[in-house]
Amino acid sequence: MASKMQTFFFDLAKRLIKWDKSLEVYRNGVDNAYTERTDRLINNSVTAKMASGIMQQYLIGKGFGESDDSIINSDTEQTLIDFSEDVCESLVENRGVAIHFNYIVDKETNLKPINPEVIPFNTARLGKKDSKKYSGKILLHDDWVCERIKAESASVFDVFNNNQDVVKAQVKAAGGITKYKGQILYISYDKKYYYPLSRIDSVMNDCDSEAQASVYKNQLLRNGFFGKTLVVTRPLIDSDVEEYKLVDGANVRNPEYHRMQSEADKTKETIEKFLGAENVGGAMMIELEHNGQSFDEAIMIKQIESKIDDKMFEFTENSVSKNILMAFCNIPVSLVKSPDSALLGNSGEALREAKKSYWENTEKERNKFVALINRVLSVMSTEMEINIIPLIDVNNNKINQQSTDTEI
Repeated sequence: MASKMQTFFFDLAKRLIKWDKSLEVYRNGVDNAYTERTDRLINNSVTAKMASGIMQQYLIGKGFGESDDSIINSDTEQTLIDFSEDVCESLVENRGVAIHFNYIVDKETNLKPINPEVIPFNTARLGKKDSKKYSGKILLHDDWVCERIKAESASVFDVFNNNQDVVKAQVKAAGGITKYKGQILYISYDKKYYYPLSRIDSVMNDCDSEAQASVYKNQLLRNGFFGKTLVVTRPLIDSDVEEYKLVDGANVRNPEYHRMQSEADKTKETIEKFLGAENVGGAMMIELEHNGQSFDEAIMIKQIESKIDDKMFEFTENSVSKNILMAFCNIPVSLVKSPDSALLGNSGEALREAKKSYWENTEKERNKFVALINRVLSVMSTEMEINIIPLIDVNNNKINQQSTDTEI
């Protein structure tokens, strides 16, 4: 009976969100490691890492002026600008952010949120949603992928809600203000999903392709024949000389063989010293039977060259790089890769136009970022309200301040 072979294709990177009863959270991806995977892909892709840094720079501009050094977290003495940079990084890469607040009792016996701190986004998972699709709990754990993880090992926090009645009820349930863990403000730029899609979600394969191309070329250089030295000699130990010989009925080590082996070892050491320490790992020695009498026939040293064809990678690397830049609000290529003459003549003007274009591209994201920072300052009852100092000149002088009335 003829056997049949069936072929199946599996989408290993598929992002499914399912309720995990054992962990009491919604999984972020099939393996609950979506954020960990996208974070790794960004760090492994030179274009994605650079694009993330550029976008963060264009969102935060030149900071907030005199407010930059204001202390926003008295426990860690973190300044407003440092806190804002943490928020900005999470929003750029994850399109979401988790901010923890502690609470104190103020003079009017109200509960006041203080000391905001950005939580690593990959550590946060959403608890059970109610009938209105609202999650009242956020669970934190350093390693949601660990096979031995249990629900009780995660830290449970209330979702941010500054309503005094709600906070007082939570504090009472915790056993008092000293035992209360505080709340987490969880922001997601994707209202349709439980968790936001990463900035690189649509170009994950491109990020991986760029990283793998680098790995492939590195392996060719390290483990291929590139730059290797081949040393060919006559046999250093005569094949007619045996290692042991029979003396009075017993096998005894042959002194002549021992002498030849010692000389062979010294020859190999001499070749290593001659090639130099940097080339020792890249040398291969071959012994060949040869009856020739000349010195050239006795030993031959040959350099083996293996060329890496950069043109083979050029198209792929350029195409994936452009795709990644588009994922970060369409960064102009000239802001990432500029010719040597980019700052001269017309190229300098083109670069200024690219900067202006990207400042405009990131306006919506920048407004949402500023609105979020002002929301944090507002719930803490501070009198500060920040505005971004523009990073670039759009006209001949200074760019006008961007509107910051976007709602979060």
